[in-house]
Amino acid sequence: VSHQMRRLEEALGQELFVRVGRGIVLTDAGRTFARAVTASLRSIADAAEHLGEMNEPGGPLTIACPPMFANTWLAKHLNDFCNVHPSIECHIRLVDNRLVPEIPDIDVGIAFGSGGWADRRSALLARVNVTPVCSPQLFEQLGGAMTHPSDVRHSRLLHWDDGSEWRRWLAKAGIPEVEKQARHLYCSDLAMAIDLSIHGTGLALVSDPLSSIAFKRGLLIKPFPTAIDAVGGWYTITTMAGERRSGTMLFQRWLLDRFR
Repeated sequence: VSHQMRRLEEALGQELFVRVGRGIVLTDAGRTFARAVTASLRSIADAAEHLGEMNEPGGPLTIACPPMFANTWLAKHLNDFCNVHPSIECHIRLVDNRLVPEIPDIDVGIAFGSGGWADRRSALLARVNVTPVCSPQLFEQLGGAMTHPSDVRHSRLLHWDDGSEWRRWLAKAGIPEVEKQARHLYCSDLAMAIDLSIHGTGLALVSDPLSSIAFKRGLLIKPFPTAIDAVGGWYTITTMAGERRSGTMLFQRWLLDRFR
């Protein structure tokens, strides 16, 4: 080893070690060289791990998302991903939407927002516009009376927020006064608001990505075409290191294909 160390010093033209008693310590040049070599070895190890994962994409994949996305979209589609990639073991973690970008020990996060989270990579899945929906049964119970946006006053407005979204929709439809004329029901989860709408409880404001299956099955209809921007979109979120894992890449690619 000492012979190889001397050859390295000769090649570099620098003294890397000095003897202190029976041991050796790094010189300033040695410490500089050691930092560069350590970083290079770490990059090589990361590349080797990445290549290994590309050959063997199996193993656990931790996905974090809010309940509204998990219940209205992910639960209805994840089986397709699991069937295509049986060696990947999905772990779903339900968290508050605003906390998804902050969780350190996940592979992929899915959250609603504007993107650009600090120290995270994000990819847009879908911009979101919301439109009033109701069940066909509710529409029939009202005798087909919903022919004009102001007719929402005959039903119950379902809210998953403080009512701001419905107020914006009523303002865009030119009928802000209807807020005081209609009945209201508030819940803290959009998935529940959609379920309430499916069961005829009232009208909810929802987006196509989260309610497409309900439309296809005839569980929901859109009585009016007026839509508003939900001020944001659905994004995937990864760490800079985690995005290189093969399981993460496969899941992101699958999500992006689904939302195209």
